[in-house]
Amino acid sequence: MDVQGKVALVTGGASGLGAALVSNLLSAGAHIVVLDLHASPLPDVRSILCDITDEAAVSAAVAPLGPVSILANMAGIGGIGSIATPAGPGDVAAFRRVIDVNLIGAVNVTAHVAHRMIGNAPDGPDETRGVILNACSIASFEGQEGMGAYGASKAALAALTLIWARDLSRHAIRCVGIAPGFFATPMTAHMPEALVNELVGGMEFPRRAGTADEFAAAALFLIRHPMINGEVLRLDGGARPPARTRWTAAA
Repeated sequence: MDVQGKVALVTGGASGLGAALVSNLLSAGAHIVVLDLHASPLPDVRSILCDITDEAAVSAAVAPLGPVSILANMAGIGGIGSIATPAGPGDVAAFRRVIDVNLIGAVNVTAHVAHRMIGNAPDGPDETRGVILNACSIASFEGQEGMGAYGASKAALAALTLIWARDLSRHAIRCVGIAPGFFATPMTAHMPEALVNELVGGMEFPRRAGTADEFAAAALFLIRHPMINGEVLRLDGGARPPARTRWTAAA
């Protein structure tokens, strides 16, 4: 899809990888709407404060928008915790919170935005009406110890990428996913240096944290490329995480 002049809605676009994607879309000539709990600091961006776990709030936020051609499901939170320990059951409420934000939030927004996309005028040689990008994770495929909630939410988004591509193909709407490995973001900034070094050491090449701009460039490539549909691109330097890190094993 040619993003020039198109309206792109980015959830979680006020910070981190979402903000980098917003910046790249702006540079490519798109008009941006950010759905987030915080306003975007970038100029020329329309910010709508919205809790995406609340379907009624999502419906109200999307209703006044014009045609939306690009949806990027970037909003997400982390969480670590075993399903059970000798001390007792795992924190089910915390598990549910991660699922609500990372998965149900994406479902809420996609349901309402995709419905609107179906009514878009066909565009370009393929007469496309829209494209949806899901922010997955290498935890979609190799979740480590303690990553039950996060891994479950991201694995579901990876599975939904193909399902939504099939749901919406008759309406000329693509759905693609991107699965970053270890990237330098506000979500990972609190990690101890020893854990960061271990995660980076498990990569093939390059052995370093990815940058937000590298993520955004890959995401924009997926949005633009008409023949990529129903696929999840791993962006991880060849990393295949082990079952656990020395850090979690010592915890």
